[in-house]
Amino acid sequence: MDEAACRGVDTRAFYANGKHSREQVNAAKKICNACPVRAQCAAYAITTGEKWGVWGGMTQKQLRQKRRRSRPATRGKAAA
Repeated sequence: MDEAACRGVDTRAFYANGKHSREQVNAAKKICNACPVRAQCAAYAITTGEKWGVWGGMTQKQLRQKRRRSRPATRGKAAA
């Protein structure tokens, strides 16, 4: 966290809200793009199941998708 580009930035910048949420997400991602610990941040969010905010330059949707892809397939699961 000491090396993160977001250090000292108001955390609300990473939690989009309201009619300007797309702009907020883009601004948060811009901070993340220059971050030296971006990969570690995203991995933390995926591992801990963070459901809100921009983490490691990834939106909530992107984090959910990555989390699903990283789960091992369940054995014996019936085909849909």
